[in-house]
Amino acid sequence: MKLALVSPPCIRPTSPPLGPAVLASYLGKHLPSVQVRTFDLNLLCHQRMLQGMKEGVMKLHLYDWDEDTTAMRVDEAQSFIRSDWGPESDLGRYHREATILLSFENIMGVFMSEMASRALFGIPIPGRIEAFFRDLIRPVVEYGPDMVGISVLFHRQMLFAAHIAGMIRQETCARVVLGGAGIGVMSRPGRILEEPWERGYEGRTFRMEPGHFFDYLIPGEGERSLLQLCKAGGERDLSGVPNLVRLRNGKLEENPPEVIDDLAEIPEPDFSDLPLDKYLVPEIVLPVLFSRGCPWGKCSFCTHHRSYLRYRPLPIDECLRQLKVLRERHGTRLFSIYDEMIPPERFRRLARAILDEGLEIRYSAYAKPTRQFDADLLGLIRRSGCQVIMWGVESASQRVLDLMGKGTRVEDMKKVLERAGSAGIMNLIFVMFGFPTETRDEFFETIAFLDRNRKYIHAISKGVFILTEGSMVERMPEKFSITKISAASGPPETSLKYDVSRGLSPGETEALYRDNRKFFDGLGLSPRFGAYREHLLSLGFSKGNLGK
Repeated sequence: MKLALVSPPCIRPTSPPLGPAVLASYLGKHLPSVQVRTFDLNLLCHQRMLQGMKEGVMKLHLYDWDEDTTAMRVDEAQSFIRSDWGPESDLGRYHREATILLSFENIMGVFMSEMASRALFGIPIPGRIEAFFRDLIRPVVEYGPDMVGISVLFHRQMLFAAHIAGMIRQETCARVVLGGAGIGVMSRPGRILEEPWERGYEGRTFRMEPGHFFDYLIPGEGERSLLQLCKAGGERDLSGVPNLVRLRNGKLEENPPEVIDDLAEIPEPDFSDLPLDKYLVPEIVLPVLFSRGCPWGKCSFCTHHRSYLRYRPLPIDECLRQLKVLRERHGTRLFSIYDEMIPPERFRRLARAILDEGLEIRYSAYAKPTRQFDADLLGLIRRSGCQVIMWGVESASQRVLDLMGKGTRVEDMKKVLERAGSAGIMNLIFVMFGFPTETRDEFFETIAFLDRNRKYIHAISKGVFILTEGSMVERMPEKFSITKISAASGPPETSLKYDVSRGLSPGETEALYRDNRKFFDGLGLSPRFGAYREHLLSLGFSKGNLGK
C-alpha cells in the first residue's frame, strides 16, 4: 500500500510541516509494510509561482512595480531571507525584504484561493492557472498512492485541500483523508461532508458537495486512526478506526475519539522526504512537539483543546533523545518547540537536561507569563539555548484577563518580560484586542502597557478577537454580553460573526486597531518578526544588546 501525506497551500513556507512528518514516522515504526511519502505542496506552490513570474507565465505585480520588476524584487527578497543575514545584519534591510516577501505571499494567497474556489464551484479559470494546479499535484499523482492524507492547519487551506483532493481523485483511484489541526478544532467537523458549500459569483449562487472530494475525515489525533485505516484496506467495516468521520449510504458516521497516552510511542518526526534546504530561513528550523494539549486549558477564547482532548507530556529524556537525533540527522541546531505552553517546572527540567547533555542548540517555545518565571529560571532557560519565548499576554486589563480565564496578572507579566529580556531571551508577545466587553479605555490600557514595556518587547503578534465555534465564549455567550452569533457563508468556518450589548463592537475594535497600526509597527525589532517567527532564531542577540 502507498500513502501520500500532503500539505496544501497557502501558508508561509519558513519550516517543514510537522503533522505529516510525525504521521510518516509513526507509520514507519508501527506499520512498515505501508510505503509513505510526504509532499509539501505549500512550498512547491511558492516555488512554482515565483518561477512562473520570472518566466512571464504567471502575472503578478506589487506596489507600483511592473511584472518583471516584481518578479526580480521578490526573487531578491527570497534570496536575502535565505542568506546568512545573521546577527550583524542591518534590520532595516531585513524589514524591507521581509515586507516584500510578505506582500507577495499575501497577494499570491488571495489570488490562488480565489482561483481554487472558482475551480471547485465549476466557475471557469484561466488555462494557465488550471495548468499550474495540475502541475502542482503532478508529483503526488506520479507517486501512484492508494490513499492520500491532506493535513490542514488553517481554514484558508481548506479550499486548496478540496481542489487538490478533487484533482487527485480525477487522476488516481486513491481514497482521500482530510485531517490536521484545522479540522480538529471544529466542534462539528462532520458538516464538511454533509453540508453543501456555497459561494456567490456575478449575481449567482454556486453549490458543491464536498463529500465528492473527501472519503474520510480524521478530526482528532491522526496516528492510530491512519494506522488502523491503512490496516483495514478496502474493508467496509471501519468501526475500529478511532476518530474517523465518513458518509455511508448518505448517513454520517462518527467513531469515538482516542488519544495516545504514552507519547513515547511516536518517534521523532520524519522530514526525510522534504527539501529542508528550500525553506525561507537562513538555517533550517525544525518543528518539534513535546506535549499534547494544554496544561492550563481554561482560556475562554481557545479551542485547541479539541484537537488533543487532554494534556500529555513527553518524558524529558525522550525529548532530549529526539533533539539529538534530529540535530545529527539533519545537521541543524535550530528548533521550534510547538507545545501549547511549557509550564515553569517542566521548562526547568528540560533546560537542565539540555545543559547536562551538552546539547548545543537554539530554540523557541511558548509559555504563560506567570510569576514562577523568576530571574534564576529564565537565566537557566537562556543558558540551555532558548532564544525566543512566545508569551500569551493578550491584554493589559486585569478585568479582561480574568474574563478570558488567563490566570495571569498584569504586574507579573511586566516583571517576566523584564526578567526574560535581561537574561538575553527575546520576547515575542501575543496580544488580542476587542475581547467581548472590552471598553475603549481597556483597549488603550493594553496600548499603554506595550509602550511602557517596549524595551523588552522584541516582536509582537497582534490581532482582533475572533469568535470561534466550540470556545467557551461561543458556548456561553451571555457571560460575555454577546447577543447574536451567525456563521459566515461559504466553506465551513470556525470563526463566527457576533454582536455585543456592551463594550466595543467588532467594527469599533477594527477601527481602533487600524488607527493604531503605526504604533504597532514601531514595536519590536521589526513588525515582520510577528509573521516570520522562525527568523528570530537567526538573530543570535547577546544579553548586552537585547534591550536596545
